[in-house]
Amino acid sequence: MIGQTLGHYRILEKVAAGGMGVVYRARDEQLDRDVAVKVLPSGTLSDDTARRHFRKEAMALAKLNHPNIETVYEFGTQDGTDFLVMEYVPGKTLAGRLSQGTLPEKEVVALGTQIAAALEEAHERGIVHRDLKPANIAITEKGRAKILDFGLAKLLRPVTEGTTDTLTDSQAAAGTLPYMPPEQLKGEPVDARADIYTIGAVLYEMATGRRVFQEEQTSRLIDAILHQPPVPPRALNSRMSTELETSILKCLDKDPDRRYQSAKELLVDLHRLQSASVGNVPLPAQVPLWTPGIRSNPDGFEHRGLARPAARSHSHPADSIAGSTTLRESHGRCRAGLFR
Repeated sequence: MIGQTLGHYRILEKVAAGGMGVVYRARDEQLDRDVAVKVLPSGTLSDDTARRHFRKEAMALAKLNHPNIETVYEFGTQDGTDFLVMEYVPGKTLAGRLSQGTLPEKEVVALGTQIAAALEEAHERGIVHRDLKPANIAITEKGRAKILDFGLAKLLRPVTEGTTDTLTDSQAAAGTLPYMPPEQLKGEPVDARADIYTIGAVLYEMATGRRVFQEEQTSRLIDAILHQPPVPPRALNSRMSTELETSILKCLDKDPDRRYQSAKELLVDLHRLQSASVGNVPLPAQVPLWTPGIRSNPDGFEHRGLARPAARSHSHPADSIAGSTTLRESHGRCRAGLFR
């Protein structure tokens, strides 16, 4: 594909590949900008009816306009190749960032707040991501989170099967197994609370450096998601605040009715954590008004010819006037003593 042109997009390099297609960086030769082109797996859209449905759904995604969501530009077909054109987000994914280790709580909360804000925007428009995971969250060069492939899990079912990363069957919606909520695994209808579970799994991984459930075999992983409680995050990272741990575990509740009922609810608690973090920053040390001397006079000032410090700006005006009067009287007595 490198060097070829799809529509008015010239393919420059391969960026990523997965069950839902291959992503390339391309040049939009009309608007002179870089874009991401996702080439769908061959046979994904079997006929014109499927293409019309996909185009309709893709254009609904294109209406999402949020700084933490990758923008969808258009859907096209050329010579039997179906492709989706999206915003190109330079930088690395959260998965790549996590390969370097656990994130500080301040960064966990900051990124979590941005992800939750993006979910709130999408959920208000009736769009559920269904496949939120670190690999689908880009970290821009300025350190901001941007969710990729929003809503595509509903439209594109991964062709990869038989691993603990991907599970697809006729009942469960496409998604990535370690991040799937129990109701999705059981083939039950999912709503916005499914994304609440997955953001909890992402927060857990950012804060502890490991997935919620570590089982390698698919059957054991499914059993853990359905029946086993997660290890408390503070047992893996004792520096984590109890408030963050509480929020993460509430997201990961196996019963959707006991999770946060909306991204907005989660966002309120994350904003509260952000405020608490700012409030706990130590204030800079105060600069002393004078340096204490070895020998001080009765009113506390050293005998080095230093002037008495000026009254603080927040003193009561009457205090300043009284202080000035006392100094003038003292100065007058000194002058009188000199000329006696």
